[in-house]
Amino acid sequence: MFTPRVVAVVGATDTEGSPQRAQWTQVRERLGALGADVIPVHPKKPEILGVKAYPSLADLPEDPDVVVVLVRDPLPMVEQAVASRAAFVIVFSAGFSELGTAEGDAAERRLRELAAGDTRIIGPNTNLNIFEPWQQGLPGRKLAIISQSGYQGRPITQGQVLGIGIEIWATLGNEADIEWADMAGYLAENRPVGAIATYVEGFQNGRSFMLAADACARAGIPIVAIKVGRSEAGRAMAAAHTGHLTGPDAVHDAVFEQYGVIRVDDLDEVIEISGMFCHTGLLEGTGGVAVYAMSGGTASHVADLCGTLGVPVPTFTNETVAALGEFVPWYLKKDNPLDSGGVITAKPENRRVLEIMLADPNVDVLFAPITGVFPGMSDALARDLIALHEKAVAGQGKPVIAAWTSPIRDDDAYRALCAAGVPLFHSFTAAVRGLGELGRYSTFHRNYRSPFAAGVAPALAAPTAREQALAVLDAAAGQATLNEVDSKRVLSAYGIPIAAEQLTTSADEAVEAAAGLGFPLVMKIASADIAHKSDLGLVAVGVADAGAARETYERLVATAASAAPAARVDGVVVVAEMITDAVAEVILGLSHQAPFGPTITFGLGGVFTEVFADVAFAVPPFDADRARAVVDSTKGVKLLRGTRGRPAGDIDALVETILRLRDLAVDLGERISELDINPIMVRPAGKGVAAVDALVVPKV
Repeated sequence: MFTPRVVAVVGATDTEGSPQRAQWTQVRERLGALGADVIPVHPKKPEILGVKAYPSLADLPEDPDVVVVLVRDPLPMVEQAVASRAAFVIVFSAGFSELGTAEGDAAERRLRELAAGDTRIIGPNTNLNIFEPWQQGLPGRKLAIISQSGYQGRPITQGQVLGIGIEIWATLGNEADIEWADMAGYLAENRPVGAIATYVEGFQNGRSFMLAADACARAGIPIVAIKVGRSEAGRAMAAAHTGHLTGPDAVHDAVFEQYGVIRVDDLDEVIEISGMFCHTGLLEGTGGVAVYAMSGGTASHVADLCGTLGVPVPTFTNETVAALGEFVPWYLKKDNPLDSGGVITAKPENRRVLEIMLADPNVDVLFAPITGVFPGMSDALARDLIALHEKAVAGQGKPVIAAWTSPIRDDDAYRALCAAGVPLFHSFTAAVRGLGELGRYSTFHRNYRSPFAAGVAPALAAPTAREQALAVLDAAAGQATLNEVDSKRVLSAYGIPIAAEQLTTSADEAVEAAAGLGFPLVMKIASADIAHKSDLGLVAVGVADAGAARETYERLVATAASAAPAARVDGVVVVAEMITDAVAEVILGLSHQAPFGPTITFGLGGVFTEVFADVAFAVPPFDADRARAVVDSTKGVKLLRGTRGRPAGDIDALVETILRLRDLAVDLGERISELDINPIMVRPAGKGVAAVDALVVPKV
């Protein structure tokens, strides 16, 4: 794709003022400079701007590596390209699935069919930026850009003025064939880029995305992404723009966190944060920032932002404070953040001050905001930062990062910072956000273990678990939902703990079962058609003796008949042990979330699930560390850790239960549409957990 020998341009023309003429010229100049033979294809013209043209792809003297299709009706030309054994076809034209019409969808399906063989297709609804030449000789590692919109990628490429070199800019359009994951995976394994900056409206295949993001994580290539779809308006526009389905936003966030993807909301953040990763290495520590400011106001402002955004500003050691005392006047603060007062910034010893700050063992990176052009100070500080940055690049020091917040950028010091590749931001907020992401990603990469690697996420379920669960599902074929008892049998097959219970079909059986389980206990209707039994008075808690068990059985059956007359009630009552020592009630769920497939949901359970909506997500595969992180990310974890004298819950048992549900999701995702375990009672540490209600919705 990137080093073609023969390129055919279908639709090339010499018609003055036409876009096809400009595009033909563009491709010819760019790929011709790489040594490619660029050939125009036109049904009527023998030559295009002095280059011999051919009436069809079949008439070319040799098979093309790349075919660029510029005509309005591209499908016949793509068919010719496939017949001519082209390796790649770029379809510039729009008018496919982004239209939301039957005709557009049919056209895109045909493109997918044509891409089923050896020929790969980029587009449709794309452009030719993938062949754009880039400025050479810029400092640091290069940035790769993947965008599903041309104009959203253009400002990122203009980061070259900040000294950010560009490796490639891939605009993929509707992704009928080659998708985001193909390009990111290729970059991770073939081009040592410093970061990937991306604008994304949706992913075609969640599994492919996770594999590509995993490859980038293993390679230490940060992905800095704008992903639209936070709002209904954004989701609707994305569908209209490139035909992408953006998918549930919270699930995207969860997957991004699993693979270290840095999600931002603004193009400036994409440019500056991805550029930072290209110009500096990852940190050895957790991201402790030393702040060097030229005024107390700046120091206070930056410290406040760091505190708000969770960026550590560690206290200097006594040794560092003492060393700074040799250079910093007595009336200025010598701890972190350091206020130079402007009196030492222009002096030769200022560099020594910066070196002392960087040498502090609690510090991983130096941040120096330059708040305005002030000759003698701003230029002096820029020189010192450049010298320290060059040492860091040579492996002899820690990174430095600067912010240039002045509107004046026609300045020698500003240009020098860009030319040297000092990571540069243009606002305090963006800079602090970048510092935070540098620390977080450095820690993430150090600790990252691929969930796809052998042994990282081993199966916990017994070898027969799938067969046992499938037997239950097969027996319930045709049912819209499984009743609670059958749902729990599916869970039990995977070792998910279930509260002790017994099915009864008469009052006498209920009394006998209750005596065996022991009082007090819980009784409730078993019906696949009644999801919220407590709302209808179909759950009785604290049944105290045999007489109460008989009365409760009869009452529940009668209440079910009157409260849910249309429901399929089997006349079966579940008698379950009553768990009285639960620290918290939580919910675990399984659902299919586009484009990622089976997704695990965890949150505060019981009757408060909808009230608080305190949930987190994980998409298999994942390991115990990720399962624990999901629990820790919810507000409800405070209950599980113990609060106001309450005991801590058995979080270890809860984590293992999440992993067992992970195995169930992987094994049975194609058979189960939804699964809710609500609630799971989390007992005190060491006593385990127990699912007391469950609902399985099979796929039909």
